[in-house]
Amino acid sequence: MPYQQTIERKVARTTTKFTGTVTCKGGSSRGIVKDLSAAGICFQLYFDINAKTGQEVSIESNEFGHLTGVVQWYRGDKIGIRLDPSSNTAAQISSYFKYFR
Repeated sequence: MPYQQTIERKVARTTTKFTGTVTCKGGSSRGIVKDLSAAGICFQLYFDINAKTGQEVSIESNEFGHLTGVVQWYRGDKIGIRLDPSSNTAAQISSYFKYFR
């Protein structure tokens, strides 16, 4: 039986599929929010923006407004964004789960 690596997440993720825009020093791209949690976002980019680990980004979406974060990882056309742990961010994510889910 092959070895399977399991990743335990601190915060549960919710699968989503809505559009937004990510902006960083390298550029801006529309894309799809693939999953969302109180701590982060997996964002699939339509265009490469040369996002690098540790780079600050801002995310805009009709569903949760404006959020900021830091690129945690990037793989192909997807980037993982660790959201800023502020009360404003928590309120916006909570509002999304309350009204859009």
